[in-house]
Amino acid sequence: MLKYISDSLFLSSLKKYLNIVLLLIFIISSQQAYADFRGKVVKVIDGDTVDILTSKKEKIRVRLTDIDAPERSQPYGGKAKNKLAQLIAGQHVFVKESKKDIYRRTLGTIFYNNVNINAKMVETGYAWAYRYKNVANNPRMLQLERKAKQEQRGLWRDKKPIAPWDYRHKKSDLRDQNKKQIFHRW
Repeated sequence: MLKYISDSLFLSSLKKYLNIVLLLIFIISSQQAYADFRGKVVKVIDGDTVDILTSKKEKIRVRLTDIDAPERSQPYGGKAKNKLAQLIAGQHVFVKESKKDIYRRTLGTIFYNNVNINAKMVETGYAWAYRYKNVANNPRMLQLERKAKQEQRGLWRDKKPIAPWDYRHKKSDLRDQNKKQIFHRW
């Protein structure tokens, strides 16, 4: 009987210990999943995406959160890329990571010399405040966009700038039309 009680206490203690260990593993791994980091900007992909090389020699693709720059093939796409390159290409930056997107890119805010580069892209008129279903979730970015537009900075010099989400939508519609035309020929 004494052995049974002793075994029971041991199993109960072991279960508690394992639960604590599993909880700690979960907490540590979830913190590492979205950890802030530092690194050198080794490539500017476009006006809102860069590759960063960490001190551990890991290359991480970062999509700047809360902004949407013109696509490479649309007006001001090249200028937006050049502006981002002018601000941080080859520089050591700090990235405040928020999450991963559907393309497995890191979503984050980039800081260089304590300057929020995401905000700087909107402030200088080379990116819009990011909108999801026509709603901007960052009021500060929206305020910077309005000011850049008022002062006709960057892409706001264009008489009718096309927002990247509209451009992507129109491009997608054109692809769909082309597919339909090809199928109708058969």
